[in-house]
Amino acid sequence: MREARGERVVGFKIGFTSPTVRTNAATLMGLDESVHGYLWEREAYLNGAEVAHARLGIEGELAVSLIECAGDNVSNWVVDYQPIIELHMLGYRPEQMWDGPPADNHGRRGLELIGTNCVHTGVVHCDTQRRGRIAEIPLDEIMRVHIGGKLIEEVTLTELAVDGVYGPAGTIGWLLRTLRREANGEDALLRPGTQLLCSTPGGLYPVPSGQGVEVAFAGMTTRCTAD
Repeated sequence: MREARGERVVGFKIGFTSPTVRTNAATLMGLDESVHGYLWEREAYLNGAEVAHARLGIEGELAVSLIECAGDNVSNWVVDYQPIIELHMLGYRPEQMWDGPPADNHGRRGLELIGTNCVHTGVVHCDTQRRGRIAEIPLDEIMRVHIGGKLIEEVTLTELAVDGVYGPAGTIGWLLRTLRREANGEDALLRPGTQLLCSTPGGLYPVPSGQGVEVAFAGMTTRCTAD
Protein backbone atom coordinates (compact mmCIF):
# COMPACT_ATOMS: atom_id res chain seq x y z
CA MET A 1 0.00 0.00 0.00
CA ARG A 2 2.78 2.43 0.87
CA GLU A 3 4.72 1.62 -2.29
CA ALA A 4 1.53 2.11 -4.31
CA ARG A 5 1.32 5.70 -3.10
CA GLY A 6 4.89 6.44 -4.12
CA GLU A 7 6.96 5.55 -1.05
CA ARG A 8 10.22 3.65 -1.43
CA VAL A 9 11.78 0.94 0.74
CA VAL A 10 15.44 1.72 1.44
CA GLY A 11 16.18 -1.03 3.93
CA PHE A 12 15.09 -3.18 6.83
CA LYS A 13 14.67 -2.90 10.58
CA ILE A 14 15.66 -6.08 12.42
CA GLY A 15 14.17 -6.60 15.87
CA PHE A 16 13.61 -8.96 18.80
CA THR A 17 17.18 -10.25 18.51
CA SER A 18 18.45 -10.26 22.08
CA PRO A 19 18.23 -13.73 23.66
CA THR A 20 17.38 -12.09 26.99
CA VAL A 21 14.53 -10.10 25.45
CA ARG A 22 13.19 -13.15 23.60
CA THR A 23 13.24 -15.23 26.78
CA ASN A 24 11.72 -12.57 29.05
CA ALA A 25 9.03 -11.52 26.57
CA ALA A 26 8.08 -14.94 25.18
CA THR A 27 4.74 -15.08 27.02
CA LEU A 28 3.92 -11.45 26.21
CA MET A 29 4.85 -11.59 22.52
CA GLY A 30 4.02 -15.13 21.47
CA LEU A 31 7.15 -15.12 19.29
CA ASP A 32 10.06 -17.54 19.28
CA GLU A 33 12.20 -15.81 16.65
CA SER A 34 13.24 -12.36 15.50
CA VAL A 35 11.16 -10.06 13.29
CA HIS A 36 11.81 -7.51 10.57
CA GLY A 37 10.17 -4.31 9.36
CA TYR A 38 10.88 -1.81 6.61
CA LEU A 39 12.80 1.46 6.36
CA TRP A 40 11.06 4.07 4.24
CA GLU A 41 12.93 6.81 2.42
CA ARG A 42 10.79 9.66 3.77
CA GLU A 43 11.37 8.58 7.39
CA ALA A 44 15.13 9.29 7.36
CA TYR A 45 16.34 12.34 9.32
CA LEU A 46 19.68 14.14 9.44
CA ASN A 47 21.82 14.34 12.57
CA GLY A 48 20.51 17.08 14.88
CA ALA A 49 16.96 16.97 13.50
CA GLU A 50 13.88 18.04 15.39
CA VAL A 51 11.35 15.19 15.46
CA ALA A 52 7.69 15.05 16.48
CA HIS A 53 7.45 14.32 20.19
CA ALA A 54 3.89 12.96 20.30
CA ARG A 55 4.04 9.36 21.54
CA LEU A 56 7.78 9.40 20.84
CA GLY A 57 9.98 6.56 22.01
CA ILE A 58 13.61 6.05 21.02
CA GLU A 59 16.24 3.35 20.92
CA GLY A 60 19.96 3.67 20.43
CA GLU A 61 20.96 1.30 17.68
CA LEU A 62 23.63 0.42 15.13
CA ALA A 63 22.86 0.87 11.42
CA VAL A 64 24.83 -0.31 8.43
CA SER A 65 24.72 0.67 4.78
CA LEU A 66 25.71 -2.18 2.48
CA ILE A 67 28.75 -1.56 0.26
CA GLU A 68 29.80 -5.06 -0.85
CA CYS A 69 27.40 -7.89 -0.06
CA ALA A 70 28.23 -10.87 -2.23
CA GLY A 71 28.08 -14.39 -0.84
CA ASP A 72 26.28 -16.09 2.03
CA ASN A 73 28.83 -15.26 4.74
CA VAL A 74 27.59 -11.86 5.88
CA SER A 75 30.59 -11.47 8.21
CA ASN A 76 32.64 -10.70 5.09
CA TRP A 77 30.23 -8.09 3.73
CA VAL A 78 31.66 -4.56 3.63
CA VAL A 79 29.50 -1.87 5.21
CA ASP A 80 29.48 1.69 6.48
CA TYR A 81 28.30 1.62 10.10
CA GLN A 82 27.06 4.30 12.48
CA PRO A 83 25.05 4.81 15.66
CA ILE A 84 21.50 5.93 14.97
CA ILE A 85 18.46 7.03 16.95
CA GLU A 86 15.54 4.84 16.06
CA LEU A 87 12.17 6.53 16.39
CA HIS A 88 9.10 4.64 17.59
CA MET A 89 5.46 5.47 18.21
CA LEU A 90 4.41 4.41 21.69
CA GLY A 91 0.91 3.39 22.77
CA TYR A 92 -1.79 5.97 23.42
CA ARG A 93 -1.01 5.71 27.11
CA PRO A 94 2.51 7.12 27.55
CA GLU A 95 3.48 4.60 30.21
CA GLN A 96 3.25 1.68 27.78
CA MET A 97 4.24 0.92 24.19
CA TRP A 98 1.15 -1.06 23.20
CA ASP A 99 -2.33 0.02 22.11
CA GLY A 100 -4.27 -3.23 22.34
CA PRO A 101 -6.24 -4.47 25.38
CA PRO A 102 -4.52 -6.06 28.41
CA ALA A 103 -5.70 -9.50 27.28
CA ASP A 104 -3.27 -9.18 24.37
CA ASN A 105 -0.39 -9.40 26.87
CA HIS A 106 -0.85 -13.16 26.77
CA GLY A 107 0.88 -14.05 23.55
CA ARG A 108 -0.54 -11.57 21.04
CA ARG A 109 1.78 -8.57 21.24
CA GLY A 110 4.00 -10.11 18.58
CA LEU A 111 1.18 -9.63 16.07
CA GLU A 112 0.98 -5.97 17.03
CA LEU A 113 4.75 -5.62 16.73
CA ILE A 114 4.75 -7.02 13.21
CA GLY A 115 1.58 -5.22 12.14
CA THR A 116 3.01 -1.83 13.16
CA ASN A 117 6.28 -2.26 11.23
CA CYS A 118 8.06 -3.17 14.49
CA VAL A 119 6.64 0.07 16.02
CA HIS A 120 9.28 1.74 13.85
CA THR A 121 8.57 5.24 12.51
CA GLY A 122 11.94 6.63 11.45
CA VAL A 123 15.69 6.94 11.86
CA VAL A 124 17.99 9.83 12.74
CA HIS A 125 21.29 9.21 10.98
CA CYS A 126 24.78 10.15 12.12
CA ASP A 127 26.80 12.56 9.98
CA THR A 128 29.89 10.35 10.28
CA GLN A 129 30.38 6.63 9.71
CA ARG A 130 33.09 4.01 9.56
CA ARG A 131 33.74 1.39 6.92
CA GLY A 132 34.77 -2.22 7.39
CA ARG A 133 33.67 -5.82 7.18
CA ILE A 134 30.75 -6.74 9.41
CA ALA A 135 33.11 -9.02 11.36
CA GLU A 136 35.22 -5.96 12.19
CA ILE A 137 32.45 -3.97 13.92
CA PRO A 138 33.57 -3.77 17.58
CA LEU A 139 31.12 -5.83 19.62
CA ASP A 140 32.58 -4.82 22.99
CA GLU A 141 32.42 -1.07 22.28
CA ILE A 142 29.94 0.63 24.65
CA MET A 143 26.91 2.31 23.13
CA ARG A 144 25.60 5.12 25.34
CA VAL A 145 22.17 6.72 25.25
CA HIS A 146 21.50 10.15 26.84
CA ILE A 147 18.09 11.82 27.12
CA GLY A 148 17.90 15.37 28.42
CA GLY A 149 21.60 15.21 29.24
CA LYS A 150 21.11 12.20 31.53
CA LEU A 151 22.79 8.86 30.85
CA ILE A 152 19.98 6.35 30.30
CA GLU A 153 21.83 3.18 29.36
CA GLU A 154 25.11 1.59 28.35
CA VAL A 155 25.05 -1.60 26.27
CA THR A 156 27.33 -3.59 23.96
CA LEU A 157 26.55 -5.46 20.76
CA THR A 158 27.75 -8.71 22.35
CA GLU A 159 24.26 -8.89 23.87
CA LEU A 160 22.78 -9.52 20.43
CA ALA A 161 22.76 -13.14 19.28
CA VAL A 162 20.79 -15.18 16.77
CA ASP A 163 21.47 -18.88 16.25
CA GLY A 164 24.70 -18.60 18.22
CA VAL A 165 26.15 -15.76 16.12
CA TYR A 166 26.75 -12.47 17.93
CA GLY A 167 26.28 -8.84 16.96
CA PRO A 168 25.35 -7.53 13.49
CA ALA A 169 26.67 -10.71 11.83
CA GLY A 170 24.00 -12.65 13.71
CA THR A 171 21.12 -10.29 13.02
CA ILE A 172 21.96 -9.65 9.35
CA GLY A 173 22.60 -13.33 8.72
CA TRP A 174 19.17 -14.09 10.20
CA LEU A 175 17.57 -11.47 7.92
CA LEU A 176 19.19 -12.95 4.81
CA ARG A 177 18.00 -16.46 5.67
CA THR A 178 14.51 -15.23 6.54
CA LEU A 179 14.01 -13.23 3.34
CA ARG A 180 15.12 -16.22 1.29
CA ARG A 181 12.79 -18.55 3.22
CA GLU A 182 9.82 -16.19 2.73
CA ALA A 183 10.52 -16.35 -1.03
CA ASN A 184 8.94 -12.96 -1.83
CA GLY A 185 12.01 -11.79 -3.72
CA GLU A 186 12.93 -9.31 -1.00
CA ASP A 187 16.38 -10.82 -0.55
CA ALA A 188 17.19 -8.95 -3.78
CA LEU A 189 16.89 -5.72 -1.74
CA LEU A 190 20.06 -6.70 0.12
CA ARG A 191 22.28 -4.83 -2.31
CA PRO A 192 24.75 -1.93 -2.22
CA GLY A 193 23.12 1.14 -0.71
CA THR A 194 20.54 -0.75 1.35
CA GLN A 195 20.35 0.31 5.00
CA LEU A 196 19.91 -2.17 7.84
CA LEU A 197 19.10 -1.44 11.46
CA CYS A 198 20.89 -4.26 13.26
CA SER A 199 18.72 -4.21 16.39
CA THR A 200 19.69 -3.23 19.92
CA PRO A 201 20.07 -5.00 23.25
CA GLY A 202 18.88 -1.81 24.93
CA GLY A 203 15.48 -0.50 25.92
CA LEU A 204 12.79 1.69 24.37
CA TYR A 205 12.46 5.03 26.18
CA PRO A 206 9.82 7.78 26.01
CA VAL A 207 11.09 11.28 25.24
CA PRO A 208 9.22 14.36 26.55
CA SER A 209 8.83 17.47 24.42
CA GLY A 210 11.92 19.67 24.30
CA GLN A 211 14.33 16.96 25.42
CA GLY A 212 17.50 16.20 23.49
CA VAL A 213 18.65 12.66 22.66
CA GLU A 214 22.20 11.49 22.03
CA VAL A 215 23.47 8.06 21.01
CA ALA A 216 27.25 7.57 20.98
CA PHE A 217 29.28 4.62 19.68
CA ALA A 218 32.92 4.22 18.61
CA GLY A 219 33.62 7.96 18.64
CA MET A 220 30.49 8.85 16.65
CA THR A 221 27.45 10.66 18.08
CA THR A 222 23.92 11.08 16.72
CA ARG A 223 21.56 13.73 18.10
CA CYS A 224 17.96 14.84 17.82
CA THR A 225 15.48 16.96 19.78
CA ALA A 226 11.84 16.14 20.51
CA ASP A 227 9.87 19.07 19.10
